[in-house]
Amino acid sequence: MADQKLPAISLGGLGGSSPGVDAGSSHDPLLHPELYEGVALRRVFAHFLDMLIIGAILFVPWLIATFVLVVSIGLIALPMAFGSFIFIVLYDVLTIGGPASATPGMRALGLKVISWNGAKPDNLQALLMSALFWTISSWSVLPLIVALFNPRWRCAHDFLSGTVVVRRNPA
Repeated sequence: MADQKLPAISLGGLGGSSPGVDAGSSHDPLLHPELYEGVALRRVFAHFLDMLIIGAILFVPWLIATFVLVVSIGLIALPMAFGSFIFIVLYDVLTIGGPASATPGMRALGLKVISWNGAKPDNLQALLMSALFWTISSWSVLPLIVALFNPRWRCAHDFLSGTVVVRRNPA
């Protein structure tokens, strides 16, 4: 059996004319390992920073909702939790699907999200990424551990949504 040479995966358009793809970039970790250096730890800190921002935004509504929760004898608990989930997912969708392709925490730590083909993710892809992250991570950390076993530090929700997190301006 003849040896087959596997092609390198090029995630950016290298002169191609795909719409929305940065024609001068390639996101292959074998060709550009600097895009993935420190991404895992930066993602963790970016997540904590985003949680602080979300917590600050939701503090007053949660305070009011807690008072209403007591008055309603707990009947508002489910809508309160659902509303918080919707807000957090919208935060992710509007920031990851927006012009910067990153949440404020990701931007602060020099990260951005790209589609598997190197383009900016659209809102639907950002919605899928966020909803999968929050749904999966609410019941298990195993899908997050997937990041430890691949060269792009992609978690299960990244694989399922077709996204990759890279450094914005690698050194």
